Amino acid sequence: MDKRWNEKEPSASREEPSKPITQGEMAVIDENPNSGAVVTGLEADSKRASMYRVALAPESGGASELLTVHEDTLINMRLLKGRRLSAEEWDELRKSEEVEQAYRASLGLLNRKARTRKELEEALKRKAFSHEAIAACLDRLNIHRLINDTEYAVRYADQKVTYQRKGSRLVKQELLRRGVGKNDVERALSSLDAETEQASAVALARKRWPSVKGATQREREYKLMAVLQRRGFPPQMARDAVRQAVSEAGEETSGSGGEWDEPFDPLLD
Repeated sequence: MDKRWNEKEPSASREEPSKPITQGEMAVIDENPNSGAVVTGLEADSKRASMYRVALAPESGGASELLTVHEDTLINMRLLKGRRLSAEEWDELRKSEEVEQAYRASLGLLNRKARTRKELEEALKRKAFSHEAIAACLDRLNIHRLINDTEYAVRYADQKVTYQRKGSRLVKQELLRRGVGKNDVERALSSLDAETEQASAVALARKRWPSVKGATQREREYKLMAVLQRRGFPPQMARDAVRQAVSEAGEETSGSGGEWDEPFDPLLD
């Protein structure tokens, strides 16, 4: 396809100042609310691959409209110079442009960091895209496997537990807040290595233990257990991590057996 404009633009010296629409002209427009448009020009977008700009002249008169569409739309709708579009086709073309804009915006967001389907949906809403455009955009991203909540959840859980020392319970809450489905969350948590989570709990306990304050050894241990549980580690895993951290520090734990199973105030810290 010829990538140059097919529409000959008028010379600036011959351009006449715009005139206000008369009542008669307004009546013509009102009588033809469903009139279509004619393609008057096509041009490839030099900055974006596979994108084309389409110039349209309303049949009812008025200013021309310039839309940017994907090459697939250009082919599917057989957009050539002189092609007449019905009102329905014109509306479809406008909608395809909005979907393309939403898609490009999504690629920019995903280029910065991975996101869930729900996170992208909310981001596109904030950019004022229509519900229809957002839905079509997300379906297109899903088809091209650019968003996949199942894979996202598995990677997220592994990274948070391994590198940020978060427990599985906190990771579950975070994934649910990001809009990941319960089944995907459970699959991601089941894929976690128990030894890796335990090692993260011990590493956090070892780091925090020297700075934990308390009037007694027992109070210090309970405070540290509260810290670990707030980070999402299961109670027994938190207890084991505290025992190990205290032991490595050359100290003896204050409790054993049933004493460790007594309730404690997680807000002490």
